[in-house]
Amino acid sequence: MELYQLRTFVAVAEEGNFTRAGKRVHATQPAVSAHIKALEEELGVRLFDRVPRGVELTQAGAELVQDAIEVLSAANGLAAKAVTLGAEVAGKVSLGLCTDPDYLRVTALLAEIEKRFPRLNLSLAQFPSRVILKEIRAHNLDAGFVFSGNPYGDLEVITLARPSYVIIGAARYREQLESEDTAPLSEYTWIMPTTDCAIRELQLDLFNRHNIVPARTIGADSEEVIRPLILEGKALGLVRADEAGGMVESGRAVECAALGRHFVELRFAYRKGEADDPSLAALIEIVRAAWEE
Repeated sequence: MELYQLRTFVAVAEEGNFTRAGKRVHATQPAVSAHIKALEEELGVRLFDRVPRGVELTQAGAELVQDAIEVLSAANGLAAKAVTLGAEVAGKVSLGLCTDPDYLRVTALLAEIEKRFPRLNLSLAQFPSRVILKEIRAHNLDAGFVFSGNPYGDLEVITLARPSYVIIGAARYREQLESEDTAPLSEYTWIMPTTDCAIRELQLDLFNRHNIVPARTIGADSEEVIRPLILEGKALGLVRADEAGGMVESGRAVECAALGRHFVELRFAYRKGEADDPSLAALIEIVRAAWEE
């Protein structure tokens, strides 16, 4: 049997669907079917039964899938040990970013990697927090920064900071936003983060607690989109306090004091059991050092 067949087996078992598993292992649906068929023939057992929504493990498949996971883990460990024996950390690590690189200290991370681990290549991609967690579980990312909790038992997280968020609007709304009366806030247009963003949940909770029903909403997926819309007076929105401070000090924005400050946790997430991989271990070490300063 081949390792790629075991990866496909585990992906199908976890996704319950050949097409989704194919996307995860970067293979077509016919290729996934061929991998499973070849593995079943070699093992002499049927691994999956078809059900209306896809497939589910047979009893034999359920008993073998954990063994497959352990074999793949051992293979990864072997590769990691080989790198260690080579006396230099090398390879590629893919990292998810949940917010702007400056806040996440990416420039400092890259400088430290170049200095200490010149053969370690870092690949960066920006996604909402929930997407990053899913991509790590699907092995499309190795690690990532997230603004959220960790609902998954197969991921580890390191808490790095507790940034606060505040509601701000354009300076011309000063009189309304500095009032203690929150009822008029329903008359404004509000910027809403995307569905997979942890900040969206924070904002919805704020709406519920203060009985705010926005007259209109604008969907946005990044701070680069949110900030100019607020400054131009197009909408109100949640902004990280360190950024909001500069916008308020410039005289172009005002904070809604009545709604207060709201904290989230910035965390660094990666797959459980992989912290000993030399490349990931090097990245974790650098991230910890950057945020402990």
